[in-house]
Amino acid sequence: MDTDSAPEINFEHLRQYVGDDPDLTREVFGLFQNQVEMWGRMLAAHADDDMWASVTHTLKGSALAVGAKGLAELCEQSENLIGEGNRPGARDVAVQNIEFRISKVIAEIQRWEYRQQMKDLKTQ
Repeated sequence: MDTDSAPEINFEHLRQYVGDDPDLTREVFGLFQNQVEMWGRMLAAHADDDMWASVTHTLKGSALAVGAKGLAELCEQSENLIGEGNRPGARDVAVQNIEFRISKVIAEIQRWEYRQQMKDLKTQ
């Protein structure tokens, strides 16, 4: 499967937890956005191994909570960039890739929010 054309969020996965409740979905997306804003600030290539592992692990969990499998997989791979697994420049690339993927997930959330607003307008 071409991951570039796949949606960033697996809405079927998310629906298992929130059903078709748009308010609950909005809340989960809000929590995700707060998490990536807070933890994303601490995502730094020069971080010590403990901080790096903690940040990438937390971002992975946040991604899994909204069904952003691609982001979660990227964070999981990045978790291993500690100790002997931390090759020169690898974290710099990981930071760029994670930040880019986060922006794609947030864009997907914004598209969902826009569609919800349009539905709400039609039902008024």
